[in-house]
Amino acid sequence: MPTPAKVLPWILGGVVGLGGILQGLHWRSAAVSSGNADLETQLRMAREENEMLKRENESLRSLAQGGGEVSVPRPLIERAEKEFELRFLSNPVVHRIAREELRDRIAAAIESRFGPAGIDDRQEAYQLIGWLRPDDDLLAQLTAVKAVGAIGWFDDVTGEAWVTDRFNIEAIPDQAALVRLLARILLHQHFPPPPAYPGDDAARARDALHQGAAAGSEARFYAANARSIGFMPMKENTEAEQLLASLPVFLQSLTTFPVIEGKGLADTLHVQGGEKFLTAFRNPPQTTRAILIPAEPAAAPAPLELPPLPEDPYLSESGGQLGLRLWLEDMGDAGLALEIAGEWKNDRYVLVPDGEASTAVIWEVELATKSAADAFQNAALQRIAAMAKATAPPAAGTTLTTPNQRQLRVTRPSDTRVRFLNTQTTKLIDEASR
Repeated sequence: MPTPAKVLPWILGGVVGLGGILQGLHWRSAAVSSGNADLETQLRMAREENEMLKRENESLRSLAQGGGEVSVPRPLIERAEKEFELRFLSNPVVHRIAREELRDRIAAAIESRFGPAGIDDRQEAYQLIGWLRPDDDLLAQLTAVKAVGAIGWFDDVTGEAWVTDRFNIEAIPDQAALVRLLARILLHQHFPPPPAYPGDDAARARDALHQGAAAGSEARFYAANARSIGFMPMKENTEAEQLLASLPVFLQSLTTFPVIEGKGLADTLHVQGGEKFLTAFRNPPQTTRAILIPAEPAAAPAPLELPPLPEDPYLSESGGQLGLRLWLEDMGDAGLALEIAGEWKNDRYVLVPDGEASTAVIWEVELATKSAADAFQNAALQRIAAMAKATAPPAAGTTLTTPNQRQLRVTRPSDTRVRFLNTQTTKLIDEASR
């Protein structure tokens, strides 16, 4: 299976590179015309240039009036309904927006999804756990990875779709992007998100199924129409490559999870027939484990009980099997990460007040076997040694101090549980280690 680091350039490069395909086709057309400058060819090219200017003028007028909506071709609506064996409950709404404005809308949707301070609390917790680096900006990076080079974007909060001012309904790649958006709208209408936010791991699992199904629909449309657009090599996308290089492993894999594992599961279900496919949306997987291992139960485990805390946490969440695997992968051994994470049973982390103007994180992971917990404990001890710049891993229960005076400790509450602590004060770390 391709690794996230290899697949992300394909995804981002593919999205942005579609514009390069169109430009390349235009260059090829121009090259032919130079050797065949008969009147008919010149008139055809003039008509094409006129149509291009007309579309640009319409786009600018639409933007000046607030964007407007895109008229969705009826055949594409019917295609989506036939493919998913569902009918649109209301006409699909696709707005047009300027590229520079799309980024702000995506950022607003992300913040809205997590609620007040939700994205900030996650950034702090992710950095204390080690999913993010000290200088990472979670909101800015999540926004950028969705916005860079995007032709279209689906808003899971409103159930509506957006295309940028570069969208051209006559281009097959843009039609394919619209097919993907229509799939998201259709599935959202019939299987909307739960009224209350279900938690990060459950939300990632649901998103993977929905995005995976839409990506599969886009791929099938693109494959069916590929011959008609005369493929040329994609133009290199240095912007996407630079973006990839700037992302931590955690965000790379969160981005590719829906279009690798999510699409893989959705494609398998789609081949098995409509009823089985739709049943998965009626009863969506509640954990990323159920996406990674479809034979596993779809339900989420009960929240882990953690030691009593002096104050209520700012944030209490699960990283899930995916989060555990990515934390381990960041240490460089993907095989070991896959092996240990495959034994995931449950986990819970909390972001809590810790001293004056500081916070701490406590992350407890439950594995299926003692041997898996032993392996995870060893990996966690190596991780805190690296974070503290120690020469060797400590013994379990030993506190290490980082250069910025954070206190790190790995303990073993039971044979199958491992607890990771990153605190500012020794008081909290002692209380949580009991």
